[in-house]
Amino acid sequence: MFRRILLAGFAMMAAGILSVAQAQDLVGMASQPIDTSKDGTATIDVSKAPGGFRAIRVKNKGSTPIDLQRVQIIYSDGSVHNEDRQIDMRKGERSREIAPSGADKFIDKVNVTWKASQGTGTLQVLGLQTREGRRLERPKGPATGDLSAEADPGTPVATNGKGPITDGNDVMFGYQNVGFGIDRDVIKVGGEIGKFDRLRLRVLGNDVHLNSLKVVYMDGTEQDLAVDADIRANTRTSWLDVQGDKFIREIQMSYRSKPNFKGQARIEVTGQYADGWLGPNGDGKKYNAGWVLLGAQTAGFTGFDKDTITVGKNEGGFTKLRVVAKDRAITLKEVRVVFLNGPDEVFTMRERVDPGNPYGPLEFKARSAIKEIQAKYRSRFDLAKGLKNLFEGTPAVVEVWGQH
Repeated sequence: MFRRILLAGFAMMAAGILSVAQAQDLVGMASQPIDTSKDGTATIDVSKAPGGFRAIRVKNKGSTPIDLQRVQIIYSDGSVHNEDRQIDMRKGERSREIAPSGADKFIDKVNVTWKASQGTGTLQVLGLQTREGRRLERPKGPATGDLSAEADPGTPVATNGKGPITDGNDVMFGYQNVGFGIDRDVIKVGGEIGKFDRLRLRVLGNDVHLNSLKVVYMDGTEQDLAVDADIRANTRTSWLDVQGDKFIREIQMSYRSKPNFKGQARIEVTGQYADGWLGPNGDGKKYNAGWVLLGAQTAGFTGFDKDTITVGKNEGGFTKLRVVAKDRAITLKEVRVVFLNGPDEVFTMRERVDPGNPYGPLEFKARSAIKEIQAKYRSRFDLAKGLKNLFEGTPAVVEVWGQH
């Protein structure tokens, strides 16, 4: 009797597992030819694939082997998953699940990096999709209004929280941690950081209701950008036009965060440089002894983050880099400069970088425009505070500066 009950239990478990497996279909999202005769990277646009997905797999549809070193998934909410492992596939082979999740997510892009093997190949991205995920539709954009410089300050506006977030060569140049209740904060920017044509906000960790947003320029003039904007956690706003011929002194915010178990929210400001700022003969060379901010990223606490730092639109010609830590010391392990044309430049180290003490310069031969900078680092623990406080406090911000 007991044996029959046990067998019945196993049968029910097996049926349950089978039903879960059947509930997720493996569907083709997009395919792209790649040149595997040399090391390379590629971006596969999967934003046209309908519905949300629980995970992806990659498949070798060509006749030559593909040796992937990294797969990066960029979701529509701006979040990123980095899969740093070797995926060696022969003809017809596919990877195991990458970034499995219990939630249906919209995916915009899949970036892949491979090592040279032979010939050319074709890589396909497959998505694991539930029936519920298949029915989901990507929002077309803001539900009510548009968070833009031209918006009427008295009109409630909304952010593009659900729409696709695409890379825009924007550089993070300000940030602030915000607490509960109604509050005001100022993000100090100061002259000489850069001149920007437009900016957008990114909110991490908690929802924020933005009562007002004001840009104050170095000449004392002010620009009101938005009133009554809801920004959901882990999303970015749409772009906001600002005056690209002026330096920004500060950004004033009046906000109300949504109290919940997540605690504080973090607001980051990124911007697109005005034309010519990063050029070999641009205005950026006139300030900071010729050093210009190329990109910045918030560092994590555990393990070594391998982050891709977006770089402002540039014409190349940089010969030196230096790394700056703000708010907290970091351990820096690797810096990889990826050019639009030509081989990557890789610097390896294991160095402590303290705030106020830049690391570098890292010198290299001037090449084409820089596509991105990939770096491995982590925030250092403050052991003086004890084990309880290892992961508390402000994370480090890692900045990469360049000089022609």
